[in-house]
Amino acid sequence: MIELVLTIIGRDRAGVVAELADVVRFHEANWKRSELAEISGTFAGVVVVDVDDDRADELLTSLLILRQRGLHITAEQIESPVEAPDAQQVRLRFTGDDRPGIVHQISTTISEFGISISRLGTAVDTSGDISQFEITTHLVVPVAVDLDAVLDAISALTADLGIDLHVEDLTDDADDQG
Repeated sequence: MIELVLTIIGRDRAGVVAELADVVRFHEANWKRSELAEISGTFAGVVVVDVDDDRADELLTSLLILRQRGLHITAEQIESPVEAPDAQQVRLRFTGDDRPGIVHQISTTISEFGISISRLGTAVDTSGDISQFEITTHLVVPVAVDLDAVLDAISALTADLGIDLHVEDLTDDADDQG
């Protein structure tokens, strides 16, 4: 069995997911996990599939055919799963007046602690007089990292920027799903 990570991007339209799922099913691959979204008329996603060794080349060829339908797909084989360290999972939500550089400042502060952002979502509401942003991050903080120090640094940054921070511990939720 081969595990592949597929990245997909193309103009959004009805049936994009169905076309991709049809190719995966046709080659008897198993759709394991995905994150798919439409952003500004563009469909983008990441899908993890398992496929039998003897069907992998056919699957990859069929995925290339979807390029004729406007989907650009890349595939990367996962050689061996990475062992995740014991960690706390935290969701941070930032809100405030929009301006350039906020994602950079937040992500830089987080990365200085050696923490990877496992999920990031951003949105801007332009309906009012001043555009408002919302950034949601999911962090997996190794137990060796002082979470209080991380949150103190992020709180100091949000105070300097004049933005709001909401913190949610997701560790128990992750344990329930595992």
